Amino acid sequence: MSQHRHKEMRTTVKIFLLISLLGYVACSDMFDYSTYVVDFKGEHKNVHQTSLQSIAGQEADDTIRIAFTADTHRFYDEFDNFVRAANRLNENTPFDFVVHVGDMADFGLPQQYLWGNSYLLNLDVPYFVVVGNHDVVGNGGLAYSEMYGEFNFSFIYADIKFVFINTNSREYIFNGDVPDIDWLETQLRPDNDFAHAVVLFHVPPMDGDFDASLEESFSSTLAQYNNVMFTVHGHLHGHEFYFPYPDSIPYVNVYGVQNNKFNVIAISNGKFEFETHSF
Repeated sequence: MSQHRHKEMRTTVKIFLLISLLGYVACSDMFDYSTYVVDFKGEHKNVHQTSLQSIAGQEADDTIRIAFTADTHRFYDEFDNFVRAANRLNENTPFDFVVHVGDMADFGLPQQYLWGNSYLLNLDVPYFVVVGNHDVVGNGGLAYSEMYGEFNFSFIYADIKFVFINTNSREYIFNGDVPDIDWLETQLRPDNDFAHAVVLFHVPPMDGDFDASLEESFSSTLAQYNNVMFTVHGHLHGHEFYFPYPDSIPYVNVYGVQNNKFNVIAISNGKFEFETHSF
C-alpha cells in the first residue's frame, strides 16, 4: 500500500471517530434534556415544602386573601400575564398565597412542568398546585410528585385547614380509590387546631371524569362535620359560584387562565367573599 493511500485511510478513520464522538455527545444531550425525563433540581423540586416554610413565617391577620388560577395547559402568554397581574394586585392588597387548581401541564410532560413552574416562581408570594387530570397523564404523576409533593396534602393556616385532594378518577380507570374518601374524612375530623376547612380539588364530583360511585360518599363526607366553608375546583375553565347538593356547601369554579381573568377569595371571621380581576 502506498504511503499516500495509508494517509488517506488514517484521515478517514479520524473523521469517522470524530463523527461518532459528536453523535454520542449529541445523543447524550438529547436524552439528558428529553421532555420525558423527570430530573428536577433546585427551585423546581419540593415546591410545596418551600411554600409551607414561607407561610409558616408569615403572620396571618384577620383576613386571609388567596388568588386562584387554573387550567393553564399551554396558554403560556396568559399564564405570564396572570403572574404579572397577581403581583401588581399584591402590591396594594397583599395575598397570603396563590393556588393553581390543576392542569398546569397539558400532556403531563416534565418539560411542561418546568415551563409552568418557571412562571409561578415569579410570584411574589408562596403558591400551591392542585394535581389535575392532564397533570397525571403519562409519567406526569411522577413529575408532580417530584416537583410539588403528595397528591393529597393539607395544612393549617390561621385557624383554617386547607385540604388538597386528588379527584382525577378517570386517569385511575375509576378504580374506586380516587378520591380517597377515608383520607378526606380523617382530614376533616374536628380538631382544636382548626375551626373551618376549605377543600380544593380539580375535577368536581358531578363531572363525568369523577368516579360516579364515589360522588355521594364524597359530598356526604364534606358535609359530615359541618366545618367546610367552601370548596374550590377547576377543570371546567369558566367561573361559577353554586350549591350542587342539599348540604349548602358552596362550590367555587375558578377561571381558567385563557379567560384572562382570575379569582381572589378573602376569608374573615368564618365568612368569605370572592372577587374577579381581569388582566
